[in-house]
Amino acid sequence: MSDDVKVLNSVVSLDYERPPTRAARRYTEAVGEKRLIAHRCPECERLYTPPKGYCPVCVVLTTDEHEIEVSPEGVLVSYTVTNPDKLHQQGGKTSARGDVMLDGTRITLMGELDGVEAADVHTGMRMRAVWVELEDGRLPSSGGWGAVGIKGWEPTGEPDASREEVQELLKKAGES
Repeated sequence: MSDDVKVLNSVVSLDYERPPTRAARRYTEAVGEKRLIAHRCPECERLYTPPKGYCPVCVVLTTDEHEIEVSPEGVLVSYTVTNPDKLHQQGGKTSARGDVMLDGTRITLMGELDGVEAADVHTGMRMRAVWVELEDGRLPSSGGWGAVGIKGWEPTGEPDASREEVQELLKKAGES
């Protein structure tokens, strides 16, 4: 037997397409109608949006029968204000991103905060989803930041939740 090592150099290219799951198609349809859906796990009752088609905690399949509509409105429970000068970004402006806990759920979704000056952002603000526009019936790439199908969040104009209400929401979310 020879001790010589033989190497084959080759360029390989793989093109593949992963078709969207039924849960992903239903979610996209709902976003196109400016609705937000989730799946509720039949065992632990956790909600997932976008629906995954399974509960990753219980390892249980979820289907259309587990689908529920959730509110696209909620309360700002945390936020970050970016200062481009400190980040050495030229020509940028101060902006804010936040976590909105959807009404009636323990779901918190992230996104850009639109329609409000960064200096005026505070926890307890009532926010609603700003929807993305579908491109040929498909969701555009989100760039990896924020909730799928939601471009950002804007104030509803409703009265703020009190500090105590925000603390209670966060406490309930921690119990999940």
